Amino acid sequence: MADLPSSRVAPHTPPFYYTSCDYFGPFQVKVGRNKRAKHYGVIFTCLNTRAVHLEIATDCSTMEFLQVLRRFFAVRGQPAQILSDNGTQFVGAQRELREMISGWSEDELKDFCAENRVQWKFITPGAPHQNGCAESLVKSAKIAIKKAIGEQVLTPFELLTCFLEVANLMNERPIGRKCNDPDDGSYLSPNDILLGRSSRNVPQGPFKQTKNPRHRVEFIQQIVDSFWKRWSQNVLPLLVPCRKWNADRRNVRVGDVVMTADSNAVRGKWTIARIIQVYPGPDGKVRNVKLKTVSGEYRRPITKLAVIYPAEGYID
Repeated sequence: MADLPSSRVAPHTPPFYYTSCDYFGPFQVKVGRNKRAKHYGVIFTCLNTRAVHLEIATDCSTMEFLQVLRRFFAVRGQPAQILSDNGTQFVGAQRELREMISGWSEDELKDFCAENRVQWKFITPGAPHQNGCAESLVKSAKIAIKKAIGEQVLTPFELLTCFLEVANLMNERPIGRKCNDPDDGSYLSPNDILLGRSSRNVPQGPFKQTKNPRHRVEFIQQIVDSFWKRWSQNVLPLLVPCRKWNADRRNVRVGDVVMTADSNAVRGKWTIARIIQVYPGPDGKVRNVKLKTVSGEYRRPITKLAVIYPAEGYID
């Protein structure tokens, strides 16, 4: 496998400096008493921190995507490069942006900082894996969102609330460990980089259970709860490297910092643990381990674990 491109390993750049984007959906929304429409989700992901930003688009036109793009710039800042597929709305957006600045003078370009305009990079047609950063997140998030919403019809702002809550949960996933006590259960998440702190202190339930259709706040929270239960089950297997059965895999070792799958975890909270004992089988393969978490010591199978920091560290 070749090395990662330079845009994926740019450590001294702000979040979303190199960005990938993609569309997903559609979702049925209620825009009137007896009128429905299709809205779409737009996912932006940072190629370095893998942080996520979700927006809503009313259609797949170029003009609508330009509005989405301006909202993204207003919240996250202007990136240096955007990577996308060859969708017509993306190609049209690049053409519109080029035409918007084609008649400006040099002074006007300086005034509007057009000399630092965004570089738009399209992947090769028929090669969606080249935009795999966005495609993998779309795959894991879209399925969970659509199953969580089901046949329910939301208003546009309710759908936006779901998207923002979902983006926050996705930005709370562990991407590394903090260099402090390995037994305190803390980890590094995209929110730590975006906000300078994580947002696990945001109240995540349990919320009041109600069947009253007028209590929309509780209803939206039930949808977000359903997304969390589905997405947290699907995201852990993606972190475990899959290899052929005839290839040797590294045994987990004492001292490895791991993330564990917990069906009873509070929404938005991941369980980080350290392996303190391994139980190898007759063939020398470790299939069960003993973990130490903040709350105690437990035995778990390795199928419920994902190593986020090995005991020997990463090899440069």
